[in-house]
Amino acid sequence: RLKGLLNALQAEADTPLFFLIDEIFRGTNNRERFIGSRAYIRELADKNGVGIIATHDLELTHLAKQIDSVSNYHFREDVVDGKMAFDYRLRSGPCPTTNALVIMEMEGLPIDGGE
Repeated sequence: RLKGLLNALQAEADTPLFFLIDEIFRGTNNRERFIGSRAYIRELADKNGVGIIATHDLELTHLAKQIDSVSNYHFREDVVDGKMAFDYRLRSGPCPTTNALVIMEMEGLPIDGGE
């Protein structure tokens, strides 16, 4: 599908296309996911498209400093009465918080706080 999007953007160079991508290259190891995602996002930025790429990869947020057409937005969460709560307000910039360890703790899973 990612190749298809690039092909569509190439074929419809004069027509803006809207795209949504969720967790680009999910299931790939960290290093190769980052390299592939970075290259793909740079390629998208050169095309006549506009869209949203949802990711938990914090390294990809740095692309906003390198590519003028890339911006970061996020949603925030709070833990209320032992449950994760979201207000679904879109905020500018990369997310300043993470929640995976909070979720693990809430589920009673072990957490290794050491580096």
